[in-house]
Amino acid sequence: MKVNLDKTILAMSIALDLAEINSIEDTYVIENISKINYSEHEFFHHSKRTAYIAIKIATELNLDKKAMQCVYISSLLHDIGVTSSVSLTKNHTSEKFIKQHCVDGANILNPFPIFNDISDIILYHHENYNGTGAMGLKKDEIPIISQVIRIADLIELSYKEKVPSFKQRDYITEWIKSKENIIFSTQIVNAFLNLSKKDSFWFDIENVAFIDYILLYNAPQLDIYLNLQEFEKIAEIFSRIIDSKSKFTATHSKGIADLAYKISKHIGYSDEKCIKMKIAGLLHDIGKLAIPSKILDKNGPLTMDEFSIIKSHVYYTAIILNKIEDIPEISGWASNHHEKLDGTGYPNRLNAHELSEESRIIAICDIYQALTEDRPYREGLNIDKTISIMDEMSQNNYICKNALKYLKDIVLE
Repeated sequence: MKVNLDKTILAMSIALDLAEINSIEDTYVIENISKINYSEHEFFHHSKRTAYIAIKIATELNLDKKAMQCVYISSLLHDIGVTSSVSLTKNHTSEKFIKQHCVDGANILNPFPIFNDISDIILYHHENYNGTGAMGLKKDEIPIISQVIRIADLIELSYKEKVPSFKQRDYITEWIKSKENIIFSTQIVNAFLNLSKKDSFWFDIENVAFIDYILLYNAPQLDIYLNLQEFEKIAEIFSRIIDSKSKFTATHSKGIADLAYKISKHIGYSDEKCIKMKIAGLLHDIGKLAIPSKILDKNGPLTMDEFSIIKSHVYYTAIILNKIEDIPEISGWASNHHEKLDGTGYPNRLNAHELSEESRIIAICDIYQALTEDRPYREGLNIDKTISIMDEMSQNNYICKNALKYLKDIVLE
């Protein structure tokens, strides 16, 4: 099995843009640009538009093919550390937040199966040329790709969605010039100034509705395919992000992945299919990145509105994973984990005839893991109580009796 890296990275960038990153605040920038108000910034296309700007600046710098590919991937994933629950804690100071999300991002990307320098690029993408940035590097100590992402990120953050680009380009350009040898090197500033003269650059930034097309047209060709084991490593990276969103789900996705793998082995699936089931477990809750933490961590019953928001996470799981056209089975198994045999589940109200054995197994693993884990409103249940509840669910035709038997074979052995 081969999985397209380009589509994988684009899908993951959607997940990151869906995450709650609107608490980003860089005091150094706010103190120097009074016109930037991050609380009003729309972050849904932040990764993609930052990637577009970074690619255009890197092109002005005449970076080679490998570097261009690295710019593309790194800029799409540059905020990967922001989704950590630690980084989003409100009472951290801005300086600590910025540094922590760089460190978190670098640590998360350490296992990335290719482009091994991406981790360092992310670590240093908030450096200032004069040494006042997050990690204290200065001048040529800062990787050139980190410098490119730094300016692209700030340009994107400064852009106002509701103001025409022709009314913004001058003050953005003047501010970039004013930070030469402070935040940006002369080389980086000159590359931007050459780029900023082109009307097409500003039109592309403005037309966010066409950002997918614009990015595809400008992005370097990767022509790289991941094998199943490499894709599994990327799935593990994102399961860490998913589970870190709440302190109550620190090992949730990994637990489901391990259970799904063991059951798959137990019932005789092929080695490849066992790994696919594990990946489905790792990625089944990726849509939760779109759900506010205050709802996920609520210490008490959810309101009807809150439950409706929670239910949307499986919809977003499908939206994200369906972007990776090479994994239709994994996407289906992962996004069906809240469907019920009697057709009362969500989001598609599938019935028994429409739910594969694999989807039923992932659902069983999710229920078991959720019941045995601590939650804000209760402690985790013991195995006997959990199995008793699940037996009743199977008798009511909510979950599959055969899949439940497979689970019992594993957890009660």
